[in-house]
Amino acid sequence: MDINDLKQVDISQLPHSLQRLIDCIGVEHAYHLTCLYGGRPKYIPKHPQRTALAKHLPREALERLIERFAGLALEIPKADHFCRQLRNRQIQEESSKGSSRSELADKYGLSLRQIGNIRRQEAGASADCT
Repeated sequence: MDINDLKQVDISQLPHSLQRLIDCIGVEHAYHLTCLYGGRPKYIPKHPQRTALAKHLPREALERLIERFAGLALEIPKADHFCRQLRNRQIQEESSKGSSRSELADKYGLSLRQIGNIRRQEAGASADCT
């Protein structure tokens, strides 16, 4: 997933813990951490030289992470929160262009019910905006 994909993510629809992480270090770095440590706790030390995170984050991002979460074990959410949202957006787009539920279910490996639920989410979101 590249930065352009990440720009399409609606952060307000992500889990609160992931929103806090994004608020602290930005969406690109948060995504990188979810890919590395997603689904597991990651201890945030008080000193940057005491963590392998220094290999994975720019100094400024690591400093912000330490400033906010030093001494805590953060439960890093899984990266699939990003992927699922982008997949659902793609399904909604293809559906609006005429793809059938069966075609979409086959293409994305989902059930017809799941495709229907994803399509209804878009209809509900549109109704909320009016």
